[in-house]
Amino acid sequence: MRVPMPGSTPSPRPPSSSTPSPRTPSLSTPSPGTPSPSHRTPAPRPAFRPRLLTTCLLALSLSTLVAACSGGGGGSGDGSGSASPSRAGGSAGGGPASLFDKQTLNIAVKKGQPGFSTRSEEEDDFAGFEAQLVQFLSTDLGFKAADWDVQSRNREKVLRERSMDLVVATYSITAPRDKKIDFTAPYLKTYQGVLVRKDEEGIERLPDVDGKRVCSVRGSTGDPESEQDDKAKKSVRDALGPNVVAEFRNSYKTCVRELTRSNFDAVWTDKIILEGFAQDPRYKKDVKVVRDITVKKQQFYGIGLREGHEADCRKLNGALKRFLDTRWTLAFQAHFRSITERVAGYEQQYKPTDDEFEALTETSCGGQ
Repeated sequence: MRVPMPGSTPSPRPPSSSTPSPRTPSLSTPSPGTPSPSHRTPAPRPAFRPRLLTTCLLALSLSTLVAACSGGGGGSGDGSGSASPSRAGGSAGGGPASLFDKQTLNIAVKKGQPGFSTRSEEEDDFAGFEAQLVQFLSTDLGFKAADWDVQSRNREKVLRERSMDLVVATYSITAPRDKKIDFTAPYLKTYQGVLVRKDEEGIERLPDVDGKRVCSVRGSTGDPESEQDDKAKKSVRDALGPNVVAEFRNSYKTCVRELTRSNFDAVWTDKIILEGFAQDPRYKKDVKVVRDITVKKQQFYGIGLREGHEADCRKLNGALKRFLDTRWTLAFQAHFRSITERVAGYEQQYKPTDDEFEALTETSCGGQ
């Protein structure tokens, strides 16, 4: 993954009419304001040499002090002249600059995740529900998006290390994550479930999963290590049954492929992610979502961003509300057709209601 490098900011050059040259003048230099005849150089005046030198050095020291106090044009303070990542383009009030001041935002997405972001007919273009959401945000808020693939376990990392500006990657809003980064209000909701092989007949209810080998993804809400306290970790481990043998991979695609090879009995994660695989032409003949299994509490997907950008986060909330009001249904129908054709109340299952959006708006963007 390429990391955008902060640009260097040149130090401002002081006007030549009011600030002396930043080098010690020669003792033969005429005093300021005295015109030099073109035909000769006047002889130096010994009586004024010490005064002239002292005056110039004093002016030079004052100029240097003023430049240092004013920040020297936004340098890092280490003499390199490069802007520090934490202060690059900082606002006049000393806070972080708006993300939208940049021409291009680096956005972490899940490339190759069916229904959300998969390669389209164009080699470098991706299509899906979240790909369409990013396109909408780019147009609505006026920025250019550079999409980068991210694994679930690295979503907080790429934000905190400043290699990414936003994360739009099936990112469930949870309390442990919210302590590290900020979330917007939600744009999608889902319960969790399990995916099994097409010919599987022994897993129809949740108790059937107990004792089976199940795959989930590191850093996801199905990973006990995504929680902080022991009680919450145990709750995740026991969600499918106390005797489940859980293993973790870096991507759902890997889990699904191993499921089709009989290395696992089921894949566990959000139902909407599983539905994406079950409808994908590469997998639909081999896997299915178990309709009667619902696991854990409801998940709400939000956009992740670094802490300290509350105004930007509020702008994103406004854009998300416009997306929900005007584009959500069409985007969902386009990329989850198997659901919309089968489930009459799909909006009630997957689209945040106005009340849910407003409630999570109040706690979004660093709110409590």
